[in-house]
Formats: sequence, C-alpha cells, structure tokens
Amino acid sequence: MDNQNLIITCPHCGKKISVEEALGHKIKQDISSKAKEQAKRESAQEIKYLQEENEKKERELEQTKKIELELRKEKNQLSEDKKNFELEKQRQIDAEREKIRQQTAKEILEQEHFKIAEKNKQIEEMKKQIDELKIKSEKGSQQLQGEVQELDLEIELKKLFPTDVIEEIKKGEKGADIRQIVKTQKGNICGTILWESKRTKAWKNDFIVKLKEDLRSENANIPIIVTTVMPKESNNDIDSINGVWICTYPFSMILAELVRQKLVEVAREKFIIKNQGTKAEELYGYIMGHEFHQQIEAIIEVYIKSKNELIREKRAFENIWKDREEGMEKLIKSTARIAGTISGKTGSEFPQLKGLDLLESGK
Repeated sequence: MDNQNLIITCPHCGKKISVEEALGHKIKQDISSKAKEQAKRESAQEIKYLQEENEKKERELEQTKKIELELRKEKNQLSEDKKNFELEKQRQIDAEREKIRQQTAKEILEQEHFKIAEKNKQIEEMKKQIDELKIKSEKGSQQLQGEVQELDLEIELKKLFPTDVIEEIKKGEKGADIRQIVKTQKGNICGTILWESKRTKAWKNDFIVKLKEDLRSENANIPIIVTTVMPKESNNDIDSINGVWICTYPFSMILAELVRQKLVEVAREKFIIKNQGTKAEELYGYIMGHEFHQQIEAIIEVYIKSKNELIREKRAFENIWKDREEGMEKLIKSTARIAGTISGKTGSEFPQLKGLDLLESGK
C-alpha cells in the first residue's frame, strides 16, 4: 500500500487527512515545540544573564556612588581644614600685629612720658595764669564800675545839696565811700550820712555789717548802701535792714532828699529843745522806723505811678500829633494835586495862588 494514498481520520476534529500530511504536521509540531522550548530556555538564560548584569552594574554604580561620596567628603574636609588653617593663621597674624602694636605704643608712651608730663605742667601753669588774669580782670572791671557809680553818686549829691559837704573817702582809708555832712543855709551842721556804693553781681549781708561799723566809727547818723543788686528778702528798690537803708541807684537821690529832710528836722528839734534829748531820739527812731519806711514807699509809688502816667500820656499825645501831621500832609498833597490839575487845563487864565509852589513841592 502506498503511504501517500493512506487516509486517516483526525481524532480531534474528525477531518480526514493523509498519513503523510499527518506525519509532516506531527513532525512540524514536535520540531516547533522543541524550538520553543529551546528559545524559552535561551530566553530565560538571557534574562537571567541580563538580570545578573544589571545587578552587577547596580552594585558597581552603588560602589561608585559610595566612592564619590567618600571623595566629596574628603574634599569638603580638606576645604574645611584649609579654611580653619587659614583662619587660625590669620588669627595668629592679627595677634602678632596687636602684640607689635601694643609694644610699639608702649615704647612711644615711655619715650613721650616726660614730654607729655612737661607739657601738662606747662598747660596747668598757663591755665592758672589765665584764671588769675581773669579774676584780676573781673575784679578790675567791677572795681572800675563801682568807682564810676561812686563818682556819679558824688556828683549828683553835690548838685542836689550845694550847702552840704560831700567828701570822697579815699581808697585805702577805713570807712565808707562818701561822707555827706548835712548843713543848713546858715551853715549849721545837722548830721552825717555815710554812703556805700556797691556794683557787684551778688548781694552780701556783710555789706550791712561793715557799714554799721563805719557808722559807729565816725559817729555818723544815717547809713545808706546804693547797690545794683538788692537783697533777696527785699521786694522794692528801697528797703531798711538792721538800721541800714538800701536802695538802687535810680532811687538814691529820692532817698537822699527824704533822709536829709528828716535829719534837718531832728537838728531843728534838738536846737529848740536842747535839753530834751528824748524827743530828738524819738524823731531819729521815727526816721529809722517802719512808719517812715512806709511813707517813703508811698512817695515812691506815687512817683512811679505819676511817671508811668506821664509816659502813657506822652505816647498818646505823640500818636495824636502823628495822626494830625499825617492828615495835614494828605490835605496839602491833595490840594496841590487839585491846583495843579486845574492849572494844567486852564493854562494862564487860572489865577496864581499864593504859596502854590510850596503846595506843589509837597506832592
């Protein structure tokens, strides 16, 4: 029997095929299976190889990273060590410079010590001399100002009381500045006033003590201090403290007239009642007492009030006169303008007014 003509039925699908075809298909299937198995085995081996290679490369990469990290750490450490080294080196250099600077400064100070001490001594001596000159200058200036006030006081007393003896007590002599011996028109001596001139920046109570000693020494009657600065307890420009009259220069002549008048009255009473010393003492006590003090203050207040009223009236009249003068000036100028305008329009026909040229000059 020929195999090519042998027909068999497929047990799976019932299809009829030739034996040769079935054998060929079977061989193909077997060969394909073997090829697949071979390919599968080869693929698995390839995959395994690739996985092993990949793992190997990952291990190598990880190792490389570790090595790089270590290198970077070492590099950073070297950089940090270098910075620390440079910083420490710079600190040492600065410390050495500071040491050299201090040593140099110490040597300079030691070298200049005596020169500086000498200069300081010279400066102190110069300051002392300047202070001494300043004190002398201030004393000289105050003394000069005091002498000027004293001289003015002496001149004013001589003008106001020509019958009195006004004497300057020379510098260096013990006593006050000015002695005023009060005399009447007939030459009768009524008493003595001692004047002390003070032109200082501050008041001292020693002024009173000293003048009272001078008063007792000369057996004088009335002590007066003329000062630029009144005592703190004084509220006015005239005051009496411990039996001594005190006033500022503008009120000195007012006080002089009042005190002198009372001295003359006391002397007159003494003359009338020679043997009644008690009455004279009462009058003297009255002069130095509170009541007389108040009377003087009342006179001063009236004087100041009258003077202020006179100043206000003077200012008021000056303002009135100024307003009137301005009004007159305006009137003159207006009149001159009117006359000039009319004259310009009418020409020679306008009659000449007497004083027109003066009016025109007032434009």
